[in-house]
Amino acid sequence: MKDLLHKGLVFAGITAGLYVLLFWLMVQADLHGVPLVNRTGDYYHWKGGAAYAQYKDFDPAEHFDVLVVGSSHAYRGYDPRAFAARGHRLFNLGSSAQTAMNSYWLLKTYADSARAPLVIFDLHESAFNNSGLESTSELTRHVPKNSTALGMAWDLQDPRGLNLMTLRLLTQGDPPLYTDSTYVDDGYAERTDSANTTIRYERGKPLRVDALQWDRFIDCLGLCAKRGVRLVFVSHFYPEQSDKARHALFHARVDSVARACGLHYFDFAYGHGASDQDHFYDHNHLNAAGARLFNQRLLDSLEQHGYLPKQRD
Repeated sequence: MKDLLHKGLVFAGITAGLYVLLFWLMVQADLHGVPLVNRTGDYYHWKGGAAYAQYKDFDPAEHFDVLVVGSSHAYRGYDPRAFAARGHRLFNLGSSAQTAMNSYWLLKTYADSARAPLVIFDLHESAFNNSGLESTSELTRHVPKNSTALGMAWDLQDPRGLNLMTLRLLTQGDPPLYTDSTYVDDGYAERTDSANTTIRYERGKPLRVDALQWDRFIDCLGLCAKRGVRLVFVSHFYPEQSDKARHALFHARVDSVARACGLHYFDFAYGHGASDQDHFYDHNHLNAAGARLFNQRLLDSLEQHGYLPKQRD
């Protein structure tokens, strides 16, 4: 039995060594200016872009009045400059396709009532019908702490999480491969162009909520409550042409949890008066003009309900 166990351990060690060696060779090999490993799987996120700049800017030891988590609707919708104009300091930790699972690990790392007493959790139903692979691929390249990256990779419940962690560890000191010209500051990226033309929206799809994402969403509530961090849910402007029936189902599900926990859900999805063509740059992301309207509406509500102090005249 001991001999079998020994052989098994030797085999496992050799296999792991060969895996790491092969991975390292693919990281080192250059194919048209891009590491070969990035060409072997379409789920690998290139190092760089808005997320790289975001975590270069973010200092968790500093004090912020507000942290934002959520998907691309968050990092392209919540403008720190609008908050600063009213005397509030915000940092945007939103990222592309960020799911509740990813948000949970960010909050587990950074939620701190002494340094950021308020968290805005941006909610969009599309982020709940998502495994989290895209966001985990991006964030494991860029979040500073290995423990945060490992938590996401493990929670992904996908063997590809091992590849993402291996890539992270083998490339931590590498420079970025690209930049994002839309990145502004404090985690916010801005689009100035508009959709202009009419966009056709699919309606009638059922609301699907991934069980893991909903569980981690509930975990976020408990985590913030335990740490004394105030939490609010927000859905920013949706195009008027989008699926109102599906969003109504999502709203009801979130609102029931919010009410049970004594939390506030600011749902600005409809009735906002923004133009589908002039205030969005695609089928659901706000452009700079739309973000300005949304942020002023949000700030009015947060101040009115006592989540942020009102600006002095």
